[in-house]
Amino acid sequence: MLVLFRPSPRSMVKAFMASRVYRAKPVEHSESQRFYFEDYIDSDSLDYDSLYGQYKEQFGGLDFLEDERLLEIVEDEVFWASRFRQPDRFQLILTVLGQIEKGGTKPYLAQQSPEAKEMKDRVRRVTGEFRRAKQFLTFVADEGNKALVGRASFQHRIHDLVLRHFAKRNPGYSVVILDEEHAHICFKDEILVDQRKRFPERPGRREASRYWVLLTDLKHLESKKDKEYYAGQLPANYWKWVSEGAQVLSPIPRITLDDFSA
Repeated sequence: MLVLFRPSPRSMVKAFMASRVYRAKPVEHSESQRFYFEDYIDSDSLDYDSLYGQYKEQFGGLDFLEDERLLEIVEDEVFWASRFRQPDRFQLILTVLGQIEKGGTKPYLAQQSPEAKEMKDRVRRVTGEFRRAKQFLTFVADEGNKALVGRASFQHRIHDLVLRHFAKRNPGYSVVILDEEHAHICFKDEILVDQRKRFPERPGRREASRYWVLLTDLKHLESKKDKEYYAGQLPANYWKWVSEGAQVLSPIPRITLDDFSA
């Protein structure tokens, strides 16, 4: 049996618990995959309280689900680690959750295992890239089409966060980030992607106005949605991550290991 999850902290935590309760293999849900020959459970369809009750009865619970401060930390770590661009990113997160199940969250925070050290390093690298993007990325305004166009190439999966960060800072504007091959666009709070050669880079041209008018067509808009990023209801903390970002790099941690000492 498979348990499907989406790249959000709550979905992954629920998938971890469901994999233990139902002895299932956690697998990322993908629009391009269809599971015709195996039974599967969608973690997002499971009732959280019921699932955690079953999990707690069998395995004794997870300490970060019993403590709001720990939950905030773990959700942050899972979110940023899931944005690291490596195929094993979800496997590493699930491995760390398995270690937390056995020894609690404190050993993870102290980075007592190689997996904990690797995950924390990935969090630092992703949040560092996000912080630099917020500080140094510049844009050229296409006032006629209410768009801001910048150029950047990101190592990790943070296009949606950067786009929404600048969209929040510039209400009423669409935001575009061009890399070598693609145009990444935040248009009316939708994250879109298009081939760069199709995107009209010069403002004021007729084709530029036509491009933005076409995006108002729902079918055309749907075809441009970037499937790499979360397509369902955004996680509860999503806007906090967009606005705050690299808080884990602060020299003074909000919460220390001493807060959880016996």
